[in-house]
Amino acid sequence: MQKIKQDEKRVLVIGGGVGGIKAAIDLSESRKKVLLIDSDYAIGGLMTQLDRTFPTNNCDLCTVAPHLSATAREKFLQVSTMTELTSLSGEAGDFTATLKTAPRFIDIDKCTACGECLKKFPEAVRFTPGLDPRAPTCMRYPQSTPYAYSIDMEKVDDVEALKAVCKAGAIVPDDNGQEVEIKVGSVVLSVGAQMFDSSVLDNFGSGKFDNVVPGLEYERIMSASGPFQGNLVRKSDQQRPKKVAWIQCVGSRGINRHDVPYCSSVCCMYALKEAMVTKERFGHDIETTIFFMDMRTYGKDYEQYYNRARKDFGIRLIRCKPHTIIELPDKSLEITYAQEELSAMEKETFDMVVLSTGFRPNQKTIALADTLGIDLNEHNFAKSGTMDPVRTSKDGVYVCGVFESPKDIPETMVQASAAASIAGMAVESAEWVDDANPYPPQKDVNGQDPKIGFFVVDCDGDIGKAMDIDQILENAKANPDVAVAEAFKLTCSFESMEKIEVLIKGHNLNRVVIGAGSPRTQEMMFQDMLRRAGLNPYLLEMVNLRDQNAWAHNDPAKALEKAFQLVQIGISGVRKARPLAENMLPTNQNALVVGGGVTGMTAALELAEQGTLTYLVEKRSKLGGIAMNLSRTIEGDDVAAFMKDLLDKVSNHKNIKVYTNAVVIDHKGVPGRFTTGIKIGPGNIREQIDHGVTILATGATPNRPDVYGLGKLDKVINQLYLDALLQNNESKIKEMRQVVMIQCAGSREADNPNCSRLCCQASVKNALRLLEINPNIEIFVLYRDIRTYGFWEDYYKEARNKGVKFIRFDLDHRPVVREEEGKTIVRTHDFVLGQDIDIEADCVALSTGLVANEETTGELARLFNLPKTEDGFFLEDHVKLKPIDMALRG
Repeated sequence: MQKIKQDEKRVLVIGGGVGGIKAAIDLSESRKKVLLIDSDYAIGGLMTQLDRTFPTNNCDLCTVAPHLSATAREKFLQVSTMTELTSLSGEAGDFTATLKTAPRFIDIDKCTACGECLKKFPEAVRFTPGLDPRAPTCMRYPQSTPYAYSIDMEKVDDVEALKAVCKAGAIVPDDNGQEVEIKVGSVVLSVGAQMFDSSVLDNFGSGKFDNVVPGLEYERIMSASGPFQGNLVRKSDQQRPKKVAWIQCVGSRGINRHDVPYCSSVCCMYALKEAMVTKERFGHDIETTIFFMDMRTYGKDYEQYYNRARKDFGIRLIRCKPHTIIELPDKSLEITYAQEELSAMEKETFDMVVLSTGFRPNQKTIALADTLGIDLNEHNFAKSGTMDPVRTSKDGVYVCGVFESPKDIPETMVQASAAASIAGMAVESAEWVDDANPYPPQKDVNGQDPKIGFFVVDCDGDIGKAMDIDQILENAKANPDVAVAEAFKLTCSFESMEKIEVLIKGHNLNRVVIGAGSPRTQEMMFQDMLRRAGLNPYLLEMVNLRDQNAWAHNDPAKALEKAFQLVQIGISGVRKARPLAENMLPTNQNALVVGGGVTGMTAALELAEQGTLTYLVEKRSKLGGIAMNLSRTIEGDDVAAFMKDLLDKVSNHKNIKVYTNAVVIDHKGVPGRFTTGIKIGPGNIREQIDHGVTILATGATPNRPDVYGLGKLDKVINQLYLDALLQNNESKIKEMRQVVMIQCAGSREADNPNCSRLCCQASVKNALRLLEINPNIEIFVLYRDIRTYGFWEDYYKEARNKGVKFIRFDLDHRPVVREEEGKTIVRTHDFVLGQDIDIEADCVALSTGLVANEETTGELARLFNLPKTEDGFFLEDHVKLKPIDMALRG
């Protein structure tokens, strides 16, 4: 059993999904003592159950495994699974938490995860409901953390026999768990949500028809760690489907019984991903169809992903919400639906149907909120502020991730860091004490001839499907310095790691080459493995056979030829590798923030509140950025008042030095010790700033496309200008009779393929405000897809109920704006009526979105040596798990 330390005050993180792990690691790296608890028997949450992640289609476990293993390396972090909070008393900075740990019946320090107990006691325990039969000693996934089994004793009929099969003596039949009280300075709540149980719906046959599966079950079917070892088969006959359909918004965005009104924000993207991966991995001849209402691909590069799905993969998209599914005698499925532009009902048969279900708070989470004493919103998610979404109603308790609101993984990671930053201020930083080295002594390889081990890790078949791995191994073995060459299926599996470790020791290897995926996500994990094997971690060379070869080539012969070359380069590189020593160096504790908008000011203020001297550099004459042009949020918060308060705090904080009319002109140094030059004011005064970290928060710029008469016709304006009218000129609003809003003006097209993710809610916000001032006004919103994701869906519904007319258009039927006899006329096609209509508009408000400021971003990218995306934004270190980290540390 895990013994929870009770000797010091710490931050308590509740929930071991990716958000909780991120918050806990951030706190530990800040020298804050932290306890991460999870009610499940392994950490990782929903992400460990996925097969791939969008928009890169990377193996999910390869992505998350380094973060799971990092929890074991963090000096100030303790993890306790199967543990729940039963009470919290006291106040912020001085809480007392009572924790109860359920019995695991296995000593995790002794368990070797050999699997013998799994073989001997095959009673069914399910990992994914309705799918994964496991033993009463179920392990969740190949990189399960902690790497030990957990027993359901109620399903063990012979305890002595169970004890006998465990050679390690890890079975603890009389485990009673534990209950402890600990001192807590603050709490971070990252408990996520559960997926909607679609079996309660009568019309789709989930739980009744074998080949109707929820999205998460489909992920498990495709996963190499799932019940079918990564083979796509139907549950009814174990045959590969030839025709698969996805139905969106199952249980979401509805008004029927069991429906919730909000959007879960991720379902459109995961359906596209599943459809693409289906064709990519199992055959492009498989027909894939997605039934949808609005395609909400609003994240960074998500629109391009959507375009790839349609154009490169041929995924069929039908805009409608199907009515029913019936099962035919051969177990295939007939969907009845009506398309938007057709009045007649249609029927179509599929081999499998995937239901895209969204997030729901579970009853245990709702009860936990009551235990913590925090308020919930009308949807039973944690209630938080629009301007400060990680703060709950209770001081000292913070929230991040899906339990705050439905969101994707990158937003969860950002919130986790924000929550950790604030929560960490409630406890003192721990003193750094060098502990005993947990690794064996490193072998001295100086003077030894290279004895290289070459190992290919197939990344769940990603490499093997593109090239012959056996030939790669044989080619490597031909090198006289290669002593052993072998292949493994999963990078992320502890079993693969342990086998490689055994081979290193058994063959007395002194250097290692790994042919696998990206070193960005995997190198640290393999370096840790080398340490455990007694080798210096820098005697490793990573060969990226997946990203740079398997994913880049369709020709197996050319891919194999390139693989030979990459492997030989790797072998040549590691042959010359020498052991390197890691030393602790002093760092500069100051921070530089470039960009004085709401993001830059918030970052500077949080750093300053923690005692960090922060330099805030803004190129304009005043701080504030675009937010200074906004009146209120869609929720009704006063943006102007918020910005005034933020400006006052930043301007008067003793730890913030503000430079306006200033630009960065040079940058040098290493992480922890940077020097950045700035040029200030019309006098071009130069100043050097020494700092340890840099935050770039230069934002984006409003787009000014040459569309729909913007800048040429008097009545055509953008949404920012309309926002100003609503704030400052109500009399003009009261004179208006008809307003037309046109979405995606200059966006989601070839020269600007992105969705700016804010425009739809801005239009809904302004439409509601127009009606508030002038209830008689008639409003038309012309759109391609309404993207009011999350709880913004409530406001979209409100606008429709109040009479706002939403009319869809596509790129083949664009609106046309013209002036005619002094009137501004908007012509658009109405797909429901099947004809063009003309609208006389007193105002045409365009949603023009945001684009990268090429001048600013381009210059900073050059000075800081940072990569950019094709459309001019900074390229993050990892799209999912490090969305605000740059490739260059610091």
